[in-house]
Amino acid sequence: MTKFSVLTVSCAAITASLLLAGNGLAEEEYDVKAYGPKSSIIWDTPIKATFDHKIHTMDVGIECSTCHDDIFSMQRGTAINSKKFTMKAMAEGQFCGVCHNGDDAFATDSNCMGCHSAGEDPIVWNEPTKSSFSHASHVEEMEISCNDCHGEVFSMKVGSSTSNGDFTMAAFKEGKYCGACHNGDDAFDSSTQCESCHFPPEDKIVFTAPVKSVVFDHNIHVVKAELSCESCHKEVFSMKEGTISDNELSLSEDPNVKRKYLVDLHSKYCGTCHDSSQAFGYLTRCTVCHIGVKGHDQMTGGNNKDTGHGKSGH
Repeated sequence: MTKFSVLTVSCAAITASLLLAGNGLAEEEYDVKAYGPKSSIIWDTPIKATFDHKIHTMDVGIECSTCHDDIFSMQRGTAINSKKFTMKAMAEGQFCGVCHNGDDAFATDSNCMGCHSAGEDPIVWNEPTKSSFSHASHVEEMEISCNDCHGEVFSMKVGSSTSNGDFTMAAFKEGKYCGACHNGDDAFDSSTQCESCHFPPEDKIVFTAPVKSVVFDHNIHVVKAELSCESCHKEVFSMKEGTISDNELSLSEDPNVKRKYLVDLHSKYCGTCHDSSQAFGYLTRCTVCHIGVKGHDQMTGGNNKDTGHGKSGH
């Protein structure tokens, strides 16, 4: 073996020894008995929160006896199982609130991200329509503080807003809930940019009244034609299901009355765009939307023997 080879092997051995020694020293530097568990304690209920012993003991210099056993029991899970481990209790000076009072350490109602993290998964509602909310986009991207919303606008309890019975677009317009910021000044108005929170229905809508059967596909209009939701909703169509079906079919046998009814019905709804200018006219290409009973049966796999068209059977 050459001198160069021997030197190389020796250097490699020394380097490996130093790395092992360094790792050993790094492990020895943290004394579990003196500083507490090295891994973080993570709670998932009622919301995700993290506590790190090292930050409090090794970094800040707090003794274990400062918290144990007068404030926290040494037995794992005692605090959370007591059902008293809440933000309200902390604000009253219990648990973490003994030190996190705004004087000894930041108050529990501030610097939320010191313990909590923005939810990685969006919150998704399915009623009355499918919509979602992303904490990450508001907290991380927009740099909004948790306190800006939680407390005055939203409770920290999951489902509290929807259980109130007034978590609606009308309430937003009045400045409640999301509308506290989404007012057109601080953020886009809640009645605009619907696609930011809502999802167009994936399934086709089939109307069986006032005539049978008419199909509507959001995908064609929103995705392919790139229409915004507000192009139709608000002025033309209500977001409430079944509102079109409330229009009773004219039972008159007078063709002029029937024609006027149909013209008025189309002009009020689909005809606002399907006027042969913005989109094909509603008096042409009828079968694009009007699939009839047979078309409906083909879509649903049913066998509807009623061949009548609407209440009048025409």
